[in-house]
Amino acid sequence: MIHARGGMYIFLKALHVITMFAAVTLLMGEALFLCLATWRRDVRALSALHRMAPNLSLTAVGAALFLVGVVLGFILAATGHLNFLAGWLIAAYVLVALILLNNVSPFVQRLRPLVREAVEAEAGRRPVEEVVRSMDRVRTGLFVAVAINTVIFVSVIADMILKPF
Repeated sequence: MIHARGGMYIFLKALHVITMFAAVTLLMGEALFLCLATWRRDVRALSALHRMAPNLSLTAVGAALFLVGVVLGFILAATGHLNFLAGWLIAAYVLVALILLNNVSPFVQRLRPLVREAVEAEAGRRPVEEVVRSMDRVRTGLFVAVAINTVIFVSVIADMILKPF
């Protein structure tokens, strides 16, 4: 049995915070580097990011940690006898849904093919100018998507700490 003030609850809460911190660090860190390389039209940097984390693997790990953190949050709410319809939890649900919606935007989904193009250009199998044109098509939208993600993640953190509703 898990009690809201017991050791297991505190352990799960710490695990929730650590998991979510790692998820946000991986997801936002990778997104910021990809956005910066795209904004600067730096094909070599985009290709190098792929070499450091092939196939956007940081995104997969970050997304898995995010999912684990959300599940831990539900477990904490249930075992801590929290009202699932409390205003701050509803705000968190909405913010998480917004994060998911933002990350299925065409600009974010265009990243994986763009990174592959950069790798091909670096290997000499595609003209660099073609990749730069692709970067130009998504750079503003990608910047906006990353900025929106940043604001939403900060809002989730503030909501979890302050519980304003």
